[in-house]
Amino acid sequence: MRWVKSATHRFRSLFRKNVVEHELDQELRFHLERQIAENAATGMTPEEARHAAMREFGGVEKVKEECRDERRVNRIETFSADLGYGFRTLRKSPGFAAVSVLTLALGIGANTAVFSMVNALLLHPYKFHDPDTLVRVWEDRGIDEGYDARRFAPADAEDLRGGTRVFESMTTFGWRNFNLSNEGNIQPALGCRVSANFFDVLGVAPAAGRLFTPSEEQTGLDQVTVVSHGMWQRRFGGDPQLIGKTVQLNGRSYTVVGIMPKDFDYPVPVELWVPLALTPAERAERAELNLEALARLKPGVSVAQARAALGNFSKQLEREYPKTNAGRVTTILEYWS
Repeated sequence: MRWVKSATHRFRSLFRKNVVEHELDQELRFHLERQIAENAATGMTPEEARHAAMREFGGVEKVKEECRDERRVNRIETFSADLGYGFRTLRKSPGFAAVSVLTLALGIGANTAVFSMVNALLLHPYKFHDPDTLVRVWEDRGIDEGYDARRFAPADAEDLRGGTRVFESMTTFGWRNFNLSNEGNIQPALGCRVSANFFDVLGVAPAAGRLFTPSEEQTGLDQVTVVSHGMWQRRFGGDPQLIGKTVQLNGRSYTVVGIMPKDFDYPVPVELWVPLALTPAERAERAELNLEALARLKPGVSVAQARAALGNFSKQLEREYPKTNAGRVTTILEYWS
């Protein structure tokens, strides 16, 4: 077949380069000498015949390059040379190499996260109940101070639940990496620790089983999990008897109590959820901003009204806890804006 013959020629050009180049020289010399002979037969002097043949060919080296391009190996050779030069440069500067690799990793990770969010919110948006009343809540410090710049302190979130009259309900959550052990096979799984009312705030119900109860937000009673439809299919083979079974997460036994619908994996792209069971010390934490927050506006409350109320709430916290809350402003963003 033609593609097999073409591939054979290209491999030969790459791995037997000297032989191929020699054959190319001989072929070009043959055509050049034949053209010189034809020119001489028309009455040209030998020198005129050679010059005319060279003009017609446009230069031997140029013809060689065109032949190499036709074989389509120049790009591979150029890429190999660039790759080799890059490795040599990185080997000579290990510090620069480390920074380069880290920068690439962060860039790829950031782009992946952005695409996941765009894919979820724009290309395949969730069908949450009454999305116009769903808002993101965070503590704004005026500038982007890193990975926690849009997060909430647990104690501040606790105060906010009962400190304003603008929210119908509010929930908090945080990502957690797990090692899932299933029949001796250990695999990483991206999970999320969520308040017991997390699914209720979003307005979603399980496809099978149940969701978390308020009592399961307590340490010691929190070893239950709800899994995504995708995890149920990929990791457990769609086992119809999975509800009630025990799985190992980070070396602890968790009972599967629910399976979510096929189109739900919020926040993108988690595979399982466990209760957000904070210790008393964690609940009292104001310095560490380590939770995400969502809320439902009360009927009739506008975003502007909610922001004004949260501004007053922030000033109150700043007066009471100046060491941790100075310059920290609680604000919201319409989730679908």
